[in-house]
Amino acid sequence: MDFTQYELLGLAGGLLGTIFKFQRDYTVLTARVISLEKHENEVKELLKELCTGMQDIKILLAEKGIK
Repeated sequence: MDFTQYELLGLAGGLLGTIFKFQRDYTVLTARVISLEKHENEVKELLKELCTGMQDIKILLAEKGIK
């Protein structure tokens, strides 16, 4: 099987295009994961604050004698 120069150039171009597309997709996914990890940390902090607030409410209700 002989390949012409045009076929080889087309094959090389297709391979390079595929490599660049996968690299771009990988970069986008990496950025998305980093963003989700940041949001996860924010949610954890908000839940901690919520638990602290609920404990304060429980203490206030216990002082008033309300269960």
